[in-house]
Amino acid sequence: MINRIRIVGNIAVVTANAEMNPLRHLSQLSKELESLRFKGSVLLDLLSVNGLTDNRFVSVEFDGHTFDRKSFSVESVVDPLLREEQNFLMKQDPSFLKDSVLTPAELSDFLH
Repeated sequence: MINRIRIVGNIAVVTANAEMNPLRHLSQLSKELESLRFKGSVLLDLLSVNGLTDNRFVSVEFDGHTFDRKSFSVESVVDPLLREEQNFLMKQDPSFLKDSVLTPAELSDFLH
């Protein structure tokens, strides 16, 4: 099972799933990040809800209590190691991918 929130260096990586799109639950996400005492950049991986589109990754700054909504940005360039790690974790969880918006053809391409 994929951890929804992972701290990688100085970035919190939040992985959306079919039940929880973090963009629709920012107040819940901010409480979780606050409980982790996290402050800094948050990278949202929206593969499960956006698919393999240009807006798969979105970043936003978190001040320890709230999100700076003005800092929202679609990230077309993501650290290749971070992207690979996200892809690897998702490929290890068939139920996660099954519930995503990926078509059977996209899913096949993603897995290979």
